[in-house]
Amino acid sequence: MKNISKKFALIFMLFSLGLTLSACSIIITNNNNNKPAIKTTISNQGFNQLKVSAAITDISIKYGDKYNVEYGGPKNLKPTVSRKNGNMTIKQSASGVHHINGDPAITITVPKHLLKSLNLSTDDGDIEVENIATTNPISLNTDDGDIDINNLKSPSGRINTSDGDITISKLNSKNGFKINTDNGDIHISTSNFSGYNLNVDDGDIKVKSDSSSDTFTQNKNSANVLTASTQDGDIKIK
Repeated sequence: MKNISKKFALIFMLFSLGLTLSACSIIITNNNNNKPAIKTTISNQGFNQLKVSAAITDISIKYGDKYNVEYGGPKNLKPTVSRKNGNMTIKQSASGVHHINGDPAITITVPKHLLKSLNLSTDDGDIEVENIATTNPISLNTDDGDIDINNLKSPSGRINTSDGDITISKLNSKNGFKINTDNGDIHISTSNFSGYNLNVDDGDIKVKSDSSSDTFTQNKNSANVLTASTQDGDIKIK
């Protein structure tokens, strides 16, 4: 009787483990071959609002000659694209075990500098934004990856990574930005912030010619304030 009970317990444990694995994503990376399984254009439709929600991919958006959304990576991780009233939504989901060669990537080009809204999110991957402007606040988020921005104009926004560096070159804002990384550095050059509210737990802060070891505040009640924090890393503003 005890043996039967043990067998049922083992079967139940294996069944529960199977359900857990089916709901989760396990990534096995093979660096011996960096060629993606597929590389294809998944959309060339125009849009003025963009939302990307991805599981395992880098996301890049930049100014280009035409509207284009390209994906490179495993075929079974190919994102879906929907468009309605100028609003484009790109979704990628992942569950189970995935063997990945190289880094999956979604690359987006737009022929217009100005978008109404921009919302990019990936669970595991880098985010890159280049030569883009928005009329509404932006949101950039990755759980595990770096965020690189070159020439962005937006009234305000939130930028967050749980594990990675945030590097920004040429940022023009009106109502401030909130930027955070739990584990990484924050480097910003050429911005027009009127005030700062900066915090680090383990690192250094340098704002132009001023330095601090934990906090730095300046004109924090002004309209265009940079609020930035890192638990383990440095903050440097040039």
